[in-house]
Amino acid sequence: MLIDRRIDAGAELAVISPFGGKSTYLVKGPVTSQQIHLEHAGSGSWVEVMGADSTVAMDRRSKAAVWPDVTDGDVATTIFAQYGFATDVEPTPAGHFEVKHALVQRDTDYRFIRKLASRNGYSFWVDWDGRGLETAHFKRPPVGGAPAAELIIVLQPNNIGSFDVSWDSELPVSLESAQVNLNDKTTIDGSVAQSPLNPLGTQSVVGKVPRTMHMAVPSDDAGDLRARGEGALINAGWFVKASCQTSVNAVQAIIRPHTVVRLRGAGSRFSGTYLVSGVRHWIDGSAHRMDIELLRNAFGN
Repeated sequence: MLIDRRIDAGAELAVISPFGGKSTYLVKGPVTSQQIHLEHAGSGSWVEVMGADSTVAMDRRSKAAVWPDVTDGDVATTIFAQYGFATDVEPTPAGHFEVKHALVQRDTDYRFIRKLASRNGYSFWVDWDGRGLETAHFKRPPVGGAPAAELIIVLQPNNIGSFDVSWDSELPVSLESAQVNLNDKTTIDGSVAQSPLNPLGTQSVVGKVPRTMHMAVPSDDAGDLRARGEGALINAGWFVKASCQTSVNAVQAIIRPHTVVRLRGAGSRFSGTYLVSGVRHWIDGSAHRMDIELLRNAFGN
C-alpha cells in the first residue's frame, strides 16, 4: 500500500454512493496526502488517504492580474473554463470598468473566486452528475428549490433522533452605505433595506430593535456597491443554525450541501425549510450515516 500508485499523490479518486438505482458522487479529486501507521509484524498497520475535490488545482498558484470591463460573474465564467468545469454562474450587477477602477487579482484563482462570491452573497462549489462530470456553481444560495428530503423528529415515524438549534437576534437586517463617484462627484447610494434572499420561513426579523450595519468600501460603481451591501446582508442573515444526524436508510435520500430540506416536528418556530450548509458522511459495510449542518434566515413554517 505504501507504493500503490492508485493512492499515490495526484491519483484521482471518487467516493460514490449508490442509491435509488443511480450513483451519487460525494467527492471526486486528487489524493493530496497520506498518514501512515506501522506495527511490528504488520497486524494493525494502516494507511489513511486524504484528498480534495478538483478546486485544489485552483489554489496552487498565486496570480497578479487585472480584469477590466467585466462583472464578477464574467470573471467566474472565464476562470472556471480554464479548469474545464461546466459552469452554473448567476449574473452579477458588480461592474469593474477601466475608465473607473478595474478589478485586480492578487491571489490564487480559488481564493479570488471565494472573495468575489462573498462580496455578492453568493456560494461557490463544485458538484458532479452521475457520470462524474463536474459543474462549478457561482450563485446565491438556492433557497427556492424543492426539498431534497424531509427530516422528522418527535412525530412518528421519525428519521432523526435529536436536533440541535441556536439563534441570534443581534444580526443586522438592513445596511447603510454611500460613496462618491470619482468621475462626476455625485453620491452613490448603496443602502439596502433588507436582504434580497427569499426567507425560508414567515418571520425574518426577530429582534425587537432591528440592528443596522454601515458598510464603507472603496467603490465608484453603483452596481458594485449595492451588490456588496446585498451580499453582506445575505451572509449575515443566517441567524438560525442547526445540526442533526441521520442515515441514508432512515431518510431515504443522500443529502447534499447547497440543497434545502424540510423539518417536521420541531414546533411552529423551528419546523420548516432549511438550507444544508454541510454534510459529513460516515460510510462502512453496514450503514451510511450523515452529520448535517443547517442554516435558516427566518422562523416559522
